[in-house]
Amino acid sequence: MTTFSSRQQSPSGARIRKAAAVLAVVLVGGVGAASGASASPDQNSRFLTLAGTLVGDVSVLRIAPDGGLSAVAGSPFSVGPGIFSVVNAPGSKNVYVTQVGAQRVSGYRIADDGSMVPIPGTEVPMNGGPIATSTVTPDGRLLFVGQGGLPGKISSYAISDTGALSPLTSTQVEGLGLAPMVTVDPTGRFLHWTSVLDGTVTAFRIGANGGLTVVGKPVAAGAAPVNPGYTPDGRFVYVSQEQGGKVSGFAIGANGELTPTPGSPYAAGAMPHAAVVTADGTRVYVPQVAGGSVAGYSIGADGALTPLPNSPYSLPVGSGPGLVALSDDEKHLYAADTLTINVTSRMHIFDVRADGSLAQSSLPAVDTGVFFGDGPTMVKTP
Repeated sequence: MTTFSSRQQSPSGARIRKAAAVLAVVLVGGVGAASGASASPDQNSRFLTLAGTLVGDVSVLRIAPDGGLSAVAGSPFSVGPGIFSVVNAPGSKNVYVTQVGAQRVSGYRIADDGSMVPIPGTEVPMNGGPIATSTVTPDGRLLFVGQGGLPGKISSYAISDTGALSPLTSTQVEGLGLAPMVTVDPTGRFLHWTSVLDGTVTAFRIGANGGLTVVGKPVAAGAAPVNPGYTPDGRFVYVSQEQGGKVSGFAIGANGELTPTPGSPYAAGAMPHAAVVTADGTRVYVPQVAGGSVAGYSIGADGALTPLPNSPYSLPVGSGPGLVALSDDEKHLYAADTLTINVTSRMHIFDVRADGSLAQSSLPAVDTGVFFGDGPTMVKTP
């Protein structure tokens, strides 16, 4: 791809017909209002992204100093159908978009005005296969693409200083890996392959050249595990059971093996879909798509979870939050719809109280303009 144009507005019926054309690849899941502060590029250059899985567009929202959100000019941007993940290189505004329908991974830099600029040398083919997701190591040097199949596979790429991608190795993954999600722990030592269909998580040790070595055996993670979230020290990982109504907790051993935390799995409401952990590693928040709310937990020293006061925290009727992110100061939590009665997904805002509980913010929700944002497509840039 050499050009990147914004998607023009069209009638909702046309958008739904376009979405239906690629609906067959989707088996997993789930025109902004300005905040009180000005959203000029000079004041703030942090952004949130959310991709529309079916239509294949990416919404870019500017984060204002007060935590409010507004859509940048031209958002959402057309990329390619079947987007199941958007990841960013830590410390940069480079993002990599995995597109199943278009069968490729493409890299873009989010400019100061929020536009998405293609990065030369980042478009790589996926060469067939169902649902795929990507992840980047904490040092920003390696990109891994997990691709479903029998067996599945994980392809690794070196990321240059310019953001360009160079292929390194490919590793086969045994099992029913038709809808995998790949993530790297915060230490950068281990990669986890979360298999939605066979309900397991497999750990790999990451080599210096991007090679992967399996660690132990796959561990059971419940019904349709998705979108893991890690404590910043890399000691614990939490995996939502989309069809099990629970969240599984695991301790990550020194060798990478996973051990259930005390009391795991934990009740998590209707269709939990992700997990985000606070910077101090003491709380985790889990969105509930069918429950229309976000659950909050405190994390014990042993990784066990205890519900926060008055959890879960409801959103307006018709909301279906499936992805969450915290603001840099952790005064706000952003919750993006995966399913909604509003057709296009909204980005909702909670205020985070001192005890970790959530309250709907006076800052307005923003219409992202994208349809059905499933998979790990929500990224907050530095």
